[in-house]
Amino acid sequence: MNLVLPLVGLAVVAWLVPWMLGKLLPEGVIWLLVNGVLSALLLAVVAAAGFVWLYGEAGGVVWREAPWHFVLLSAKAGIVWGPVMVLSLSALPKRWKEVVW
Repeated sequence: MNLVLPLVGLAVVAWLVPWMLGKLLPEGVIWLLVNGVLSALLLAVVAAAGFVWLYGEAGGVVWREAPWHFVLLSAKAGIVWGPVMVLSLSALPKRWKEVVW
């Protein structure tokens, strides 16, 4: 259970972030790519913050001494949030009203 809840939470956030950005950004292929880049950056930050939180009291110490450790962990967590984010992005064009895919 200690591993399942953070993974499910990260997957849910990976689905919601592109969906919410899709509501804010205009329709179009270029904006879909912008959404993907912004979503990836935001999810990388969320994953790194999640790892700092999971580390507990040691998270602050590790962050001060080796912040790249959390960047690498966040990149490795991309195996979880990356495919979910791509699926969420691929579902956005079917709801476009003004631009044809």
